[in-house]
Amino acid sequence: MATISTRLRGLVRRLRLRRGGYREFIRGEGNDIQAAHALLSNVHVDILGDRNRILIGEGCKLYNLTLYLRGSDQVIEIGPNCRVTRGGLFWLEDDRCELRIGQDTSMVEVHIAVTEPGSKVVISEECMFANDIDMRTGDSHSILDASTGERINFAENVTIGRHVWVASHVIILKGVELGENSVVAAGSVVTRSCGPGSILAGNPAKAIKDGISWKRERTARE
Repeated sequence: MATISTRLRGLVRRLRLRRGGYREFIRGEGNDIQAAHALLSNVHVDILGDRNRILIGEGCKLYNLTLYLRGSDQVIEIGPNCRVTRGGLFWLEDDRCELRIGQDTSMVEVHIAVTEPGSKVVISEECMFANDIDMRTGDSHSILDASTGERINFAENVTIGRHVWVASHVIILKGVELGENSVVAAGSVVTRSCGPGSILAGNPAKAIKDGISWKRERTARE
């Protein structure tokens, strides 16, 4: 049985932990971790800051996932029945950042970076992410206007609509909004938003087809 801190000890009976299932390294005050009826396998929580919240919904299955928070008043909310099957890194840096993942969303291997104060990544319900996905709200470093010295690359939120499929090796950059029922083709670099029911492909990605939906099951030919 994995070692659980005082904050989580009351939840042990409702958490299913595999060997080495949960580890935490927390420095700060007022940090809160809530989880119930979830399966955690090699989940690592690393927090430096105050009043951060991690909420893991009922029925989640999380494998080889690191939750890394630097700053205060951050929120990670993972909705019920979400799955991370191979691994990933959820990275929040600076203050008041948010990562919210809607219920029934699945991820194979995803790196999500939410950086700069007040920025957000919001993923709606029933989304599907393949392996080697990189999603970020900022560029991590400053780009300056050479004539004025002013910064020109501030962070922008990322919003993923309901029932969006993101294929392997995709990069989704700041300011992008993906409409519901959309599909992002493998290897795409998404720099612009799209409406609902679109297929995006390319670098930079653009809509190559509209008016579509999709489902997880492979449908046989008629």
